[in-house]
Amino acid sequence: MPHALIIEDDPNSLSGLSALLSADDFSVASASTLAEARAALARFIPDVILVDLNLPDGSGLELLHSLPLQRPGALVPVIVMTGNATVESAIEGLRHGIWDYLVKPVDIPSLRSLLARVPRPHELAEEIHGLRKTLRQLGHFGPLTGKSRALQPVYDALETLAPTEIAVMIAGETGTGKKLTASTLHQLSRRRKGPLIVVDGHHLTAMHATRYAQAGHPANALNWFDEPQRMTGLHDARELSLLEQAHGGTLVVDGITAVPLTQQKMLLQALERQNCLRTSGTQPAPTDFRLVLTIDQAPRTAITDGLLDPELAALVEASTMTLAPLRERDGDAVLLAYAVLDELNHAALARDSAFSAKVASARLIQECMTYEWPGNVRELQQRVRAAYLAADDVLESLHANETHQMGSSSVQVTVGTALAEVEDLLIRATLEAVGGTRHRAASLLGISPKTLYNKLQRMQFGVRSNSPALADQDQTQANAPRSSV
Repeated sequence: MPHALIIEDDPNSLSGLSALLSADDFSVASASTLAEARAALARFIPDVILVDLNLPDGSGLELLHSLPLQRPGALVPVIVMTGNATVESAIEGLRHGIWDYLVKPVDIPSLRSLLARVPRPHELAEEIHGLRKTLRQLGHFGPLTGKSRALQPVYDALETLAPTEIAVMIAGETGTGKKLTASTLHQLSRRRKGPLIVVDGHHLTAMHATRYAQAGHPANALNWFDEPQRMTGLHDARELSLLEQAHGGTLVVDGITAVPLTQQKMLLQALERQNCLRTSGTQPAPTDFRLVLTIDQAPRTAITDGLLDPELAALVEASTMTLAPLRERDGDAVLLAYAVLDELNHAALARDSAFSAKVASARLIQECMTYEWPGNVRELQQRVRAAYLAADDVLESLHANETHQMGSSSVQVTVGTALAEVEDLLIRATLEAVGGTRHRAASLLGISPKTLYNKLQRMQFGVRSNSPALADQDQTQANAPRSSV
């Protein structure tokens, strides 16, 4: 039976909480002051602590500095209760490492939802031990792949943050795996049996801007996260807001900087109040969700640029993990390539038991190690899949499809032509052959994208080129919607 310590100086609140936890199969001990609480913690280690923020001999947060270890590397989860909730006090509590934050009078369903996820003795420790062992042996952490030094802080952060209820920020370049990391966080959390709702910030903004414009309302007049999502295909009384869809699970806002600041503030308010304010005039619907945000730039830069609400950023400042670009993850590109190849072979074998699995050539593996991967993990997955489709039995090259598209393109040079002019001709021809994609051209030419860019500047190509292929490429990139993994 899990054991709880309740630290509350109000007798009525203490009695009610004790009865509630007992009904949920907790054994209960109580204290009315910090001194009594410290004495209790010296005698036993509880499975969860409920503490009032304002106690006769100080703040409940003072207790967080002397919490015992429930098991190796894991502090006792703490739920802070207060009747005077502010953003500042919530942020202060989260920075001290509390598990969650409840406003008095305590909402019973929300508290019971938290108690249902209280780690039982040894349960979480065994899970983490198994994940660490798998990581050491195979280079996997849940669905994440890689064992580079640059990825270890992310694994450490996932181990620390997953069992808590803290809102999390995942930062990293486009294509580094932010959504997969958010999914991993959810799968390792106590909410893994609940829904995982992933919302694209760019799509959400565009959808509501159009929707409210058609209805004659300002796009930011209502809280998008509270409103029923009529664009999801639901057209009856069961329409649910994003907050309601994420009830009991995790809400991931992918690309938070695409969401207007007014909506970011409303999201912060929704997280604090833990209910959904519908505009139909009905009573607020209770919600219970964990918030995960993704961002493709440094949070401080986003604040300076006016793209990220400072209060929302402060809430996740202590729980932000940053994904390194693939070019900084030594050796992981090869592991990822093999993972994609294994996935494709497995799918093919499932369709045809007589299928002969394809293998990667030494050349392709070498390319994985030397290519700079401007598109990160997403580009690697796309290139390996393209090479797989183009191969018979052996994946020869990450650039096999490009070589095929180039066909018999050639450059004719007259003897005596200046080397600089020959170089210009070759660069232009290569760019034309690959449709103006500079990273592909640089790889085929055996130079870095930066070197190619400098040469283009010297040739006065500039960022915009007179070449039709380059012009089309630039226009395509300009029109493409922003997204992140």
